Amino acid sequence: MNDKQPKYYSIKSLLGSDDYVIPIYQRNYEWGEPQITQLIQDIVDYIVKSKSNNAQSKPRYYIGSLIAYERKLEGSVIYETIDGQQRLTTLTILLNVIKKEYPKIDLSWYEKLNLSFDSRKVASNTLSYLFNGIGLDNKECNVAIEQGYNDAKKSLAKILADNKLSIDEFCNYFFEKVTILRVLVPEDTDLNHYFEIMNSRGEQLEKHEILKAKMLEILEDDNLKYAFNLIWEATSNMEKYVQYGFSVAQRDELFGKSDWNNLVCKDVVYNKLQIPTANQTTEETLTISQLLIKTAKPITDNSSTSDESPDRFNTIINFANFLLHILRIQTKSDVPLDDKRLLELFDPFLKNDDKIEFAKQFGYNLLKGKFYFDKYAIKREFAKGTDHWSLKRLKWYDGNKVSYVNTFDVDNAETNDGVNREILMLLSMFHVSNPTLVYKHWLNASLNFVVEYSGTNLANDYKIYLENLAKSFLNDRYLAVNQRDFYEIIYTNNGQHKNSETAIEINKLNQGTAVENFIFNYLDYLLWQDYRTDKNYFKIKNGQAFTDNRVKDFEYTFRSSVEHYYPQHPIDENLILKGQDADWLDNFGNLCLISGSKNSRLSNFMPTAKKDYYTGSSTIDSIKQRIMMEYEHWDTNGSNNHNEIKEHSEKMTELLTR
Repeated sequence: MNDKQPKYYSIKSLLGSDDYVIPIYQRNYEWGEPQITQLIQDIVDYIVKSKSNNAQSKPRYYIGSLIAYERKLEGSVIYETIDGQQRLTTLTILLNVIKKEYPKIDLSWYEKLNLSFDSRKVASNTLSYLFNGIGLDNKECNVAIEQGYNDAKKSLAKILADNKLSIDEFCNYFFEKVTILRVLVPEDTDLNHYFEIMNSRGEQLEKHEILKAKMLEILEDDNLKYAFNLIWEATSNMEKYVQYGFSVAQRDELFGKSDWNNLVCKDVVYNKLQIPTANQTTEETLTISQLLIKTAKPITDNSSTSDESPDRFNTIINFANFLLHILRIQTKSDVPLDDKRLLELFDPFLKNDDKIEFAKQFGYNLLKGKFYFDKYAIKREFAKGTDHWSLKRLKWYDGNKVSYVNTFDVDNAETNDGVNREILMLLSMFHVSNPTLVYKHWLNASLNFVVEYSGTNLANDYKIYLENLAKSFLNDRYLAVNQRDFYEIIYTNNGQHKNSETAIEINKLNQGTAVENFIFNYLDYLLWQDYRTDKNYFKIKNGQAFTDNRVKDFEYTFRSSVEHYYPQHPIDENLILKGQDADWLDNFGNLCLISGSKNSRLSNFMPTAKKDYYTGSSTIDSIKQRIMMEYEHWDTNGSNNHNEIKEHSEKMTELLTR
């Protein structure tokens, strides 16, 4: 029947009509800031693109499919969501952000909440509170949905500002042009079986695989094709060090026989990777085309190490995104770090007259970039039952044995208190502040720096560069009156902040939950450094310095919730700040960055209760918050409360801008 056929829906028609339910066999809502930010950014990209093309009719943005089952219940119909629930929930959250935060937007078509959860009353209630404009304070809520709302609210405002779009422009496109395909399964479908099939289905051909084929077509020489393909396959596994992508003999040739820690020059690489002759391989005789399309097999590794594990390291980006970083470094052009546009962004370079040289250079830069990425970019390391950030390189020993050692400070690994730790802290600070791939400008900056470096003291110079880059991000971007583009900061200004050229707006610190996560994370780095070098800096109580090893051992985590230390809505309503007193709530002195789950659980507690909770913890979420806990009268109404917030704010602002 026609009404059962797959049909395209705009967001307005999808969320303004039929009812949907998330069945119990579906996993919980788990999209976080990276996925939510990416969705909003994708929509905005299409809006900006349609504006730049002066299109008479704006192109639609298709966000995939929604697989559903028509469940009939007491004469009504509700659509059971089989595939696409994360997107459907996020779209609902985003629509409710617009409903609450931008009340002038016409949402007369959104008369009822049309999404609920089977057997998950808390999740359904949380969406209902949001739809009806009921505050979540003192309510039992689904933490992921609550945090999703906060992330969507913050990301939407930020992305609109960055792209100079109004909320009206966004909503006009979002409601009418963002499109999803709804597919209904037959009535007699075994839903549990269908769900299993949907979650085990094969993946489509990736864009980076298509790109590789295009670049191989450009290279005319069979040996070049073979070497390029080998490099591509070796670098494509972002979670393994690139040396493992080659045979032991090839590693000796490419990375040096002494330690596998040097890379031969561009002119030699392609000569080192020749098609094996008959007496060099046990492979059956294959044509070059067959070699290139043959399913890759892991190379037997003759080296051994006691701590190597296939799942030891997790990468911070995917391969498609990495390709764009290399493209930007090679061309020194403002390439967007948006892997959805991978083929489009490479296309101009594959059509130029020098396309063969471009492909050869890209192959070498890909190898060099991955080699440097493995050594000088952080990974998440799982070892000995724990996980943490690591900055390590592969070390070769006699007898073909390898292990992982600190990239810098090899002799200081036990104390973990040297420049390796400082660089690791800087990189993890950048990463947790910008988890979305399209915003990994800092990673592009760091890769460009180490790839182009020609000095003699990389450890010290790398650290100084990253500190300057952080300062420039703060002053030229996040606090700037007129924001500089990230590309300009990195490639024009070489990551340097020029005090005389950029005016800053300090009041951007006093904007409550709208304050950028980066600012809090950067401040925690400065506080961590000051604590390591001068504990007397933390004199608060009667001029006494305090000691807390949790500050020294601080490690960045994915914190995205701005907490009001003095709560906006205390459990005791008599303690609510009103009038001019309430202005202090959003002051930078009263804010810190913590995890969403802790903020949800403790948000309405007074500072003394929060302090009692955190005192027994083995780690701290925020160094700034730890310092705030040293004050004794934070939760006292009146002048004392304001004075302590003011004092702390002035001290933290001074540190940020020194």
